Amino acid sequence: MDYLGIDYGSKFIGLAWGSDELKVVVPLKALRVRSTEQVLKDLQKIVNERGCNAFVIGLPIHADGTEGQRVKEVKYFAELLKQHFNLKIYFQDERFSTQAARTLTGTDNLSLRHAKVRKTKGIIDSTAATVILEEWMRRERKKFTGQ
Repeated sequence: MDYLGIDYGSKFIGLAWGSDELKVVVPLKALRVRSTEQVLKDLQKIVNERGCNAFVIGLPIHADGTEGQRVKEVKYFAELLKQHFNLKIYFQDERFSTQAARTLTGTDNLSLRHAKVRKTKGIIDSTAATVILEEWMRRERKKFTGQ
């Protein structure tokens, strides 16, 4: 199966594509959020080009395990995706994905100015989507292999 990993944000939506068969996850160019209609149109193009059986969406749970307003926004977005695409939706705890993405992109040690440049291009968002999808796929493999 092929998946589209999503790190939902109000300005950028980070994306990653992953394949069970190929055992690979790759970041895709983040979408700049202009309108819901445009996001759905852009996602439709990606789903058509890449193939996708399901979405894996990062769920921004607080460090203490509680759900806040952002979780409601993500679940609302997930419902829109389900209605538009009729594909399966999975959620993955994303508590530490942004920090992992900053480490992977080297922006955790950059000056704030340099980190903002990378943030404005959606690089951190798509790297976070990659982390989210990799963690979900790893967890799912463990379920089936018992490891």
